[in-house]
Amino acid sequence: MKKLWIAIISIVIVIGIAFLGIKQLNKSTTGSDKKSKGTVTLAATGTSFPTSYKKNGKLVGFDVELADKAAKDLGYKTKWVTGEFDGLLGQLDNGKVDTVANDIAITPERSKKYIFSDVYNTEETTVAVNKNTSYKNLRDLDGKTVAGAVASNNTENLKNYDPKINIKTYEGRDDIYQALLVGHVDGVINTRNNLKALIKAKGYNWKVLKGNAATVKIALPFLKNTRGRKLKKQFDKEITKLIKDGTVRKLSIKYFGYDITSNLKK
Repeated sequence: MKKLWIAIISIVIVIGIAFLGIKQLNKSTTGSDKKSKGTVTLAATGTSFPTSYKKNGKLVGFDVELADKAAKDLGYKTKWVTGEFDGLLGQLDNGKVDTVANDIAITPERSKKYIFSDVYNTEETTVAVNKNTSYKNLRDLDGKTVAGAVASNNTENLKNYDPKINIKTYEGRDDIYQALLVGHVDGVINTRNNLKALIKAKGYNWKVLKGNAATVKIALPFLKNTRGRKLKKQFDKEITKLIKDGTVRKLSIKYFGYDITSNLKK
């Protein structure tokens, strides 16, 4: 009888050790799977309201929140780098960041260097002016001076649309807004949804002109290398999911004040 109990106890101990071993192996495998995803480094200005800006010291915005959620849902940890807009793509070129989530429009020039994710926003390039002016549409600005950000496709779009409009460039978006606020220029260039959101949030006594210089598609740029192609494929799948499950709709209402997804075909 004693031998029987010893045998039973031995079997229980062996089973217990085997169970713990399998559990530890599963835990180890799961951990390695998560670790294998690694970190995605994303860049933004932190000064581009409402797509990328800081609120109470925290980086927020439509593009920031969308890209951050997409990356984390894919199993990545995220690291954010901020800087001037014209230097963000340079950091991507140098491989210091994996992508730029900052209202980046797809252009022929950029498409030569980068592969873009699926489109998650469409925008119209236009101008905001003081409410007390007589300007009603873009053509009314012939001979006038408007402020635009350096390296911004919106600046180039307006320049190509109407060469008669004088464009004064500044390093950042805060600078172009300040230029209009203090009366140094007659208007500021940006996208219609960004300008409307800014006017509503800041209470600026501005109006957005009728007409648009161009319609642009917004996406995430990646390098044309193995990692870039892998990330593009993964983010494409995630962006599609976020559009379908209503996340993009909620984020656009939160940051722009209206649903932008009606222009996205998914």
